[in-house]
Amino acid sequence: MAVAQSVKLSAEAKRLLEELQARLLLETGKRYTLQDILSAAVRLAAKRRAELLAELEGWRPLSKEEAESLLDEYSFEGPEESSLEVDRVLYG
Repeated sequence: MAVAQSVKLSAEAKRLLEELQARLLLETGKRYTLQDILSAAVRLAAKRRAELLAELEGWRPLSKEEAESLLDEYSFEGPEESSLEVDRVLYG
């Protein structure tokens, strides 16, 4: 069951969507609904997030320093003898 929801588009986005619809009709001979096209576009964007983020202009690759800092912040340094500790907990 499809969930209906309204989404406001800019005039340019609406024009591009309608142009895409017309081009798909010319290329395939099949008339796709705007809903079909938007659903496919969302699935495609979900698979290609980096390109979506670049299009949204909110993404850039991390510098080497930023990446290392982030990894350091979220890395877990367990006890040196962690396998022995796991064995002790599991097997007594």
